[in-house]
Amino acid sequence: MNKKFLIGLVLLLGLIPQFLFSQVKSYVGVVRQQYYSEYVDMFKAMSKELKDEGYNTYAKSIDGYLEGGFGSGFVWVAPNGTNYIITNRHVVAQAETASVEFEDDATGEITKYEGLKVVATDDDIDIAILAFKDGEKPFKKGLSLSEKALTDGQEVWSAGYPGLGNDPVWQFGKGTVTNARARIKELLDPEVSTIIQHSAQVDSGNSGGPLLIASGKDYLVVGINTWKAAYRDSTNFAIPASVIKKMIDGISSSDKPSVEDRAFKLAKALGDSSQNYTSIVSFISYHKAAVDGQTDLESILRFAPTSIRSTISEIFNYNPAEGLRYACAYQLFKKYGSTEDKTYSYKTEVKESGAEKTSITFTSGEEENPKTFETVWIQEHGLWRLDVNEAEAEEESKNSKDKKKKEKKSGGVVGFSPLSPLETFVIKIDIELPLTGQDKSFGGELQFYTSELVGFGVVLTQVSNEVKNTFAVGLSGILRVPLAISSFVITPYAEVGYNMAGLGTFDVQLSVLYEAGLGVSFDIGSTFYPGLGVAYRGRKFMDFMDDSFTGTTSAVLIYISLGF
Repeated sequence: MNKKFLIGLVLLLGLIPQFLFSQVKSYVGVVRQQYYSEYVDMFKAMSKELKDEGYNTYAKSIDGYLEGGFGSGFVWVAPNGTNYIITNRHVVAQAETASVEFEDDATGEITKYEGLKVVATDDDIDIAILAFKDGEKPFKKGLSLSEKALTDGQEVWSAGYPGLGNDPVWQFGKGTVTNARARIKELLDPEVSTIIQHSAQVDSGNSGGPLLIASGKDYLVVGINTWKAAYRDSTNFAIPASVIKKMIDGISSSDKPSVEDRAFKLAKALGDSSQNYTSIVSFISYHKAAVDGQTDLESILRFAPTSIRSTISEIFNYNPAEGLRYACAYQLFKKYGSTEDKTYSYKTEVKESGAEKTSITFTSGEEENPKTFETVWIQEHGLWRLDVNEAEAEEESKNSKDKKKKEKKSGGVVGFSPLSPLETFVIKIDIELPLTGQDKSFGGELQFYTSELVGFGVVLTQVSNEVKNTFAVGLSGILRVPLAISSFVITPYAEVGYNMAGLGTFDVQLSVLYEAGLGVSFDIGSTFYPGLGVAYRGRKFMDFMDDSFTGTTSAVLIYISLGF
């Protein structure tokens, strides 16, 4: 065979993958969500208010959220020519509309489409389908979904725009299927579908991009990249194309959950004493969270148990909009949800019905003091979700304003709700300045708090009495009253403990420690809170195996602290 022909054939074969790669890139874009205007206005005002009240950590989370993020998505064209973008739900979860950008492979020119609507999502599956504004059809074709079953070891490709710095950068990665039918309930209920585990490169920003196989002259979509294992190399997960196809088929289907179905499911969740507020988060609309969320969150920060506050704080710091949804869900469940002591069985009745908004009354079946409340439902992202009850919101807004006026008159103290969240673990380093004849000494303490007010400490300190150059260790109980003012928290406290001194000697002594003081900790916009304080500390000593006191000491305690 002619040598020149062989060289030309090799070069031609080398161009085929590049051609296919370019075709894929033409149909994969950068997806950005565009928030509801109410969210933007609310979050800007909320950030300022939180900074003024000293919640700097929360304010920074909001500022970062407003800067926005991005994910990936790909074009799918329906048989009737309608253009859609397929992506992950979490990429556009709080979107009123979305935009998608495509990069020309040859010139690098960006083509951007705005105003895409989220037309379909699912509470249990992390997929969203977007439709172009005004029915635009800029693409005659897109990527096709594969109907082939995958096998372990099969080659796959990932495509998308992970971030490099703050900018999306095209990435086309190759790997293999490492588990074609992984069952991981935490990611997707196996009763809905298994998921694809693979090693093709996936990084932050790849979410919503396609997982592909080569098929002749085309690449076919076998899944949508959604998760990445944090502590394992090359362990990534995609939702299979079969699940995407079911959602696509559901766009035009009349067999969608009605508002009555959704209300029935909410009633069932509220009536189940084994459930908690997390079971109803999916029923809360982002619009309701935008209107009611700040008030509900502030109430949780002030009065909710530590475990609730910590959980919702963590969610808020990761995603403020989701944090507000959880706050709304908690307040709703607290009012109307069943407990081990009291179970409610709700019936629902449609009051006003419309294509975009419906009013439904919930009534429990008790003969005495039945619970009744009104709900408003709206269509959001293709699902019926709870919206603001305007009459209830107006009343709560009035109560909130009255409460803030009282707080302002009383000197600006905002109550037992402090930082982000209030420290539950504190390290103290102290120096004792004697008021009686003992020597100056140093010590430390680890404090653990089980609630806003109560905790316990493990004390290790030098003791100077009859036993010289030794240490005392012991346990103590602590009662504190934290008061948040601006960006710091003032905490009066009292502490009583029982200590053993003289370790390592034959002259062991016991002592009762009692302490009262005032500490100040500061919110510096981080997960830890530095502080300092001053206290009075006294001890009463007794010999080992003896219940009579042999002496006392007293000192002024000066300390620095670090709370978490």
